[in-house]
Amino acid sequence: MQEDVLTRQRFEIERIPSQDLAATSKLQPLWKFANDVFADSQRHYPELGFDKGKRFERPQDFQDEMTQNGVTFIQYGRDTREPDGAVEIIATAGCKPWNIAFGLDERVRRMMEERKTREKEAKEGQGESDEGFYTKAHEDQLLESLEKIGPMTHSDGQEDVPRWEVMTVCVHPDWQKQGLAETMLEVVREEVSSQVRARGKGPDFKLMVRILKEINEKYWLSKGFKIVGEKFFEPGLFGSPTGFHITDLSRDHRVT
Repeated sequence: MQEDVLTRQRFEIERIPSQDLAATSKLQPLWKFANDVFADSQRHYPELGFDKGKRFERPQDFQDEMTQNGVTFIQYGRDTREPDGAVEIIATAGCKPWNIAFGLDERVRRMMEERKTREKEAKEGQGESDEGFYTKAHEDQLLESLEKIGPMTHSDGQEDVPRWEVMTVCVHPDWQKQGLAETMLEVVREEVSSQVRARGKGPDFKLMVRILKEINEKYWLSKGFKIVGEKFFEPGLFGSPTGFHITDLSRDHRVT
């Protein structure tokens, strides 16, 4: 293991404000990287059965989820055993001001409208039709279920404490178990601390994460986060035959 670590070279972590992502060449590779890592994680949980294996359908969805006020961090690396080994993305993480709303309703409706547009263009001979992330069979069930599930709600009586969400913590499978996730989390913590201080808030703030309970809960609990809210998505949604839980967790921090 030590020999393997020594053959891997890390480079400086890049910081990109969300509003600048589209103006760089980084959005497409970030989107692909996040989806690849998500798909790899699904291999270890086949019982969840997510049918497409995608975290983001389009590059724009990655940027939309980060919002205009978010920040993305990219860690690059290279395997030095390959003389001409390319420098590649090996880890990412991001953060944005916390919004408790799911945001799924608007995103799902937009995707459905775009799919209808693609189908119309295909009929008129102007494009090709495809299912996108959601199949026709899922549409009515998805919207009906989202209405039934309702919004995530939880309160700790500390609404005046700034909250930021930790986003898209991804590590390349070949670089896992080397402390990269912890490094990216610390970079995010420092970023949020700086943002809170610059806005004259604090001294306390909270980092929030929204996760798939069945996959990530143990990891985040081990990092000192505590469960503050949870919703169950019934079987059939997003192609999962068993259903799954979306869980919100929180951890207290202090501006440094």
